Amino acid sequence: MSMRVAWARWYWVVILTTSAARTASDWLDCAHIATCKCKWSSGKKTASCASGDLRRPPTLSSDIQVLDLHDNPLRNLPQEVFSNIGLLNLQRLNLRATNLRSIHPDAFLELRILIEVDLGDNDLAHLPKDIFRGNERLRLVVLTNNPLTALIADQFPPLPHLRMLLLDGCRLRSIHTNALRNLKSLETIDLRRNQLTFLRLITFSLPALKTVSLSGNPWKCDCRLREFKDWFLESKLGTEDLLCVEPTAQAGNKWRNVPSESMSCPPEVRTSTLVVRAEVGVATSFGCWVHGVPKPTVSWLFDGIDVHNSSVDCDMEETETTVEEDSEERVPGSVRWVNITLLNVTSSAAGEWSCVAKSVAGEARAIISLVLPRSQTATARTAPGIPQLLGVVFGALGILATLGFIGAVACWHLRRRTVPPSRSFIDQEKRLIDASVVVSCDRSIGSMASPCDFEMTEQSLGDDQPRTCSFEPVHITIEGTPGTFPPPPAEFAVPVPYGNIFISVQVAGRGEPGKYPDLLSGGATLPRRNRSCCTAPAYDNMGPRVTATGSSTWSLPGASSEHPEASETPVLTLPPPPPEFVSL
Repeated sequence: MSMRVAWARWYWVVILTTSAARTASDWLDCAHIATCKCKWSSGKKTASCASGDLRRPPTLSSDIQVLDLHDNPLRNLPQEVFSNIGLLNLQRLNLRATNLRSIHPDAFLELRILIEVDLGDNDLAHLPKDIFRGNERLRLVVLTNNPLTALIADQFPPLPHLRMLLLDGCRLRSIHTNALRNLKSLETIDLRRNQLTFLRLITFSLPALKTVSLSGNPWKCDCRLREFKDWFLESKLGTEDLLCVEPTAQAGNKWRNVPSESMSCPPEVRTSTLVVRAEVGVATSFGCWVHGVPKPTVSWLFDGIDVHNSSVDCDMEETETTVEEDSEERVPGSVRWVNITLLNVTSSAAGEWSCVAKSVAGEARAIISLVLPRSQTATARTAPGIPQLLGVVFGALGILATLGFIGAVACWHLRRRTVPPSRSFIDQEKRLIDASVVVSCDRSIGSMASPCDFEMTEQSLGDDQPRTCSFEPVHITIEGTPGTFPPPPAEFAVPVPYGNIFISVQVAGRGEPGKYPDLLSGGATLPRRNRSCCTAPAYDNMGPRVTATGSSTWSLPGASSEHPEASETPVLTLPPPPPEFVSL
């Protein structure tokens, strides 16, 4: 029995030793990744994969406690990148100089025993809020040399064991007052070589804080830094000398050599509106917002005159207030509203009201315009005097007279050009003309102006053709002695605008056969002109003629003169003409 027990013991020893050797060889082989070396270091299972040109964290044994990935081009860390490959036992993680530009907020989720993480020398311009959520055992966070510009409120989740936070060499310009409030165990914070100009005391109200490094920042020694400077020098949190860069009067001075009372800020003045509309007889109020350290004095000016020295009936009231939490650039408790109330607005109160704040650090002002409704007024115009009225009347009359004269001259010239010259007739001629003008169709004077109305026409009474636009012929018999007669007057030889005149001549007495006087200087007949423009049928120029005997004949081509047709035209016999008519 004893021999059997002894062999059993040796069997299990061999089995356990072989299994342990096999397990040890698994993590030491680094999963056969050539760029990684696995070893024991400081009592920790360490995988060193530095400068291995890795694009993502390698899949290693879950026993790995320390992972060094520095100098690999990772560029980004996706969600739960380490827990997804089984590296849940990581305690230290080195990601320095891995070209990281973005990190998912849950990249380190489930790494519950993570103690240290180094993210230095990367390109992180933005740090996700609560980036280390779930990493409650963290003691050291390194963010050195990243282009971070700000730390927002609650930048870090509750990390009860975090002792050291390194932010040196970044580009921080502002740190929210609540950025570090969840780091109750923070002992050391390094903020060297950033772009900080001031800090707030409340930001570093941490119970375990022992060291604050602030050198290498362009500190502006004004009222915003005043409170923090006094606290920092008394707290003994740092041993380095801090220098002022601004304002110019304090440039190059050490903090300990700058009196607190000289660290002031010029006043700021703002108004909620630029224009105030009021009504006459009604009270109105307006005000300005004033900030400054030391506390500035405030006065109201109306059109450049202090209201206390003017006749304006008003009251002034000041109300202290605080700076909003998000307003990180102002000192809390140094802000107030200065209001003014006009008890009885009058028209004289309209204009520019100025809120002026003054202190040893400078002066500032803001302007408010008080406007009233426009009043509608009517202005009576004075009546013009008698001399002015007469001048206007005579001037108008003169202008009218001049225009009338010019118009008369123009009409006279035009009439001379368009109206034919008048002719003078004796009484008998007028009676003769009146008896000879017969209008056989209804036409206006305008229609008689047509050229066809001036033609000398004669239509035979026996002609069956309808007469349209013609005159009834009138035959005139002139008795006289045989012999030579003078030519007819021009009024009877040339068509005139008062109608067509047909003349037949009967000579008393007998002369030689076939011989008749030349009354018309061209023959014993009156030719017709073409009526192509009238509505009657057209005929040639050899139409009906009036002979010297008073008869009418057709002298068409081929017509015989030996058988003249008897004229049916009635003959109007007039008494013998007077001598003056014969002389025509």
